[in-house]
Amino acid sequence: SRFGDSHLRQFYRTELKTKRQKPGEGLQVLSAHVERLMSLAYAECPLDVRESLAAQYLVDAIRDEDPQHSTRYQSCRTQKI
Repeated sequence: SRFGDSHLRQFYRTELKTKRQKPGEGLQVLSAHVERLMSLAYAECPLDVRESLAAQYLVDAIRDEDPQHSTRYQSCRTQKI
């Protein structure tokens, strides 16, 4: 149903916004979780938009502040190249 799909998409988007890396969870596992949620939450969006959003959500979910800062820096550098 249309309402149900909209409700689920909103649920997955909220999951993405609040997703945080669990203690002991590797970046590959975290990335896989973010990618899965992205495909459910933003299925209607173009791939390039989904990839950009996924990168932002992944950085926000990273637990340790130092890698998060470093990842944001690398992301900015990559986008400028």
